[in-house]
Amino acid sequence: MSLKQTLKTARQLDAAAKDGQLSLPPIKPRNPLANDPLLKKGGVHAKDDVRLQHKKQRHAQKRNLRQVDWLSK
Repeated sequence: MSLKQTLKTARQLDAAAKDGQLSLPPIKPRNPLANDPLLKKGGVHAKDDVRLQHKKQRHAQKRNLRQVDWLSK
């Protein structure tokens, strides 16, 4: 389809819309369930794993031990 034909078709559609001959399809309503806060993403998905908790505690203890100035004591 050439540019000339496209412009002609666009003018015809515009004129038909102004005359009321062209009707648009009805707008489909949005699903209200899609906005439900329970279906949205949550925060960090941390497991209640005991090993993971011990790992975090060990990491925190090592971090604290690295901050201690052992040579001054």
